[in-house]
Amino acid sequence: MIVIRKYGNKPAGKKIAFSTNETVQNDFSESQKHTSQLNCYDLIGDVHGYMDLLDSLVEKMGYSRKGKGYEHPEGRKLIFVGDLINRGPDSISVLKTVRETWEQGNALLTLGNHEFNLLQDAKMNKPLPNQGYQSYLSWLEKIPLFLDLEDLRVVHAAWHFPSISFLSQMQVPHDEIIRKSCDKSSPERKAVDLILKGVKAKLPTTPCLHDRFGETRTKGRLRWWENLEGKPFSKALFSPMYGNAIEEFPKAQDIRQLEPYPTDEKPVFTGHYCLEPHIEKINGNIACLDGCVTYDKILWGYRHTSGWKLAKENLIYSEY
Repeated sequence: MIVIRKYGNKPAGKKIAFSTNETVQNDFSESQKHTSQLNCYDLIGDVHGYMDLLDSLVEKMGYSRKGKGYEHPEGRKLIFVGDLINRGPDSISVLKTVRETWEQGNALLTLGNHEFNLLQDAKMNKPLPNQGYQSYLSWLEKIPLFLDLEDLRVVHAAWHFPSISFLSQMQVPHDEIIRKSCDKSSPERKAVDLILKGVKAKLPTTPCLHDRFGETRTKGRLRWWENLEGKPFSKALFSPMYGNAIEEFPKAQDIRQLEPYPTDEKPVFTGHYCLEPHIEKINGNIACLDGCVTYDKILWGYRHTSGWKLAKENLIYSEY
């Protein structure tokens, strides 16, 4: 039996984040309250360093440059779901632009697994993939792991209720949670992995399953918002896998990780899943805005309007 725990009764506009500076917390909370009342968000999927596609997408959404950032003539705000960096050609310009937009009060964002991995590497004194990232570390430590706004929620991979609840109760700065999460056996590591990398299941090895690129996988990401009891891998995985074992079933212990997301809750926006073009981006009150920009060269966004109902016609994209 899967038990669904309702998460919190947080007041609208309350920031759910870890910050190294109390002043930042207060300012950010007020910013969220203001924008949540206006219901004027435009959400952006995993950018991964593709500055030109980001420029094109926000222009389609009606934004123009303000200094080094973006602004909208009607006061709309951008929300980035994480994974601004790596893989693409110009991660530094993306970081510079998004930080400037954030500092101007025109954007919110959550950390993706790539940004959090970067913070972990810095904490463990590992070499950074790009030395230009060094000057952005202190800013990234101020960015929340997830957002719970009046009309929507944002997390990079999965709104996993127990993990969200656990991380929300920790009144610690980012520095501490990053340090604790470097221990692979810690509850902090498990919680962060579940919300930033998704809920995973072990895949069959003989015969094996492979992803869209033909690479054999030992684990697959689950449709975390659904009750998957009695469903084979063909109906349980997100994104899909391929192979002769696709009609086999996930192990019970993997399914027990799930706490399905209620269909009468506010919508959740994620990235992370590198969806093929034909895979639905909207499933009920769950929207995934990661269309695998590094492979398909398509960057997805969503124009949010008031209310909790999601609409496919609100999806917007830019492409080469």
